[in-house]
Amino acid sequence: MNKIISILICLIFCYNLSANNRIYIDQNKRPGEKTALIILNGFGDSKKNRRIQLNYFKDKGMDIFIPKYKVRKSLNLSKEKFSKYYKDHELDNYKEVFFLCYIIGGYVLNEFIREKGIRNIKKIIYDRSPTQERAAKIGVDKLPLLSRIMYGNILFDFSKVKLKNLAKNKNLAVGVIIENQATSLMRFFEKASMKYGEYSFSIYDINTYNNDYFHTWLDHNMMYQRFDIIGAEILNFYKYSKFTDVAKKEKYDWNPFKKVKL
Repeated sequence: MNKIISILICLIFCYNLSANNRIYIDQNKRPGEKTALIILNGFGDSKKNRRIQLNYFKDKGMDIFIPKYKVRKSLNLSKEKFSKYYKDHELDNYKEVFFLCYIIGGYVLNEFIREKGIRNIKKIIYDRSPTQERAAKIGVDKLPLLSRIMYGNILFDFSKVKLKNLAKNKNLAVGVIIENQATSLMRFFEKASMKYGEYSFSIYDINTYNNDYFHTWLDHNMMYQRFDIIGAEILNFYKYSKFTDVAKKEKYDWNPFKKVKL
């Protein structure tokens, strides 16, 4: 029984480490005439998710870059790899750069901006999840061997850091999507995760310096694929620096650890 549970947890927790860089470029325009969208995926990264992301965004008037920036050896090496990616792909040459960041991706981007400056980065959407943001610590505390095999030291490094938001900048538009449902992994370790402290889904505790935000019923795994649910909101923010008028501003009135589907 324990072996079966371990295998199930592995399948839940696993992401595809072999996912490659994905790029779509409109060759008919110069970079200075275009917008680049960079998607920094988290530990839910996979070939399938990258394919879905690329297929959704590639015909939306932006060049798309989905880098493989995470390095198993350390979080610091991951930050260095992304910085090199930005330089190697000459992203400074674009008219403007937008970001979609999944948890660790937001951390890496913020560290990049603190070190290199805002540059031509104009808009950032952060995917935030009060429950999933404890997954790294759960992995380290409850599944240390499995976590090291699957992710390497980067997960252990990330479990120790605190997500720090950027200072307010009038030249940067920040959007936040707040997940209101826990993944299977976090439901399995609900009681253990509660020991780290109370959960808050308030935007004031997540990111005060934002232009707009909304709550979604999706869990973290769904956020990589369900652009039929969140895609229009993301595109609206990239166009107007705000989400639509129907975007949900209040937390869903349910237990986030109970599986739901709307």
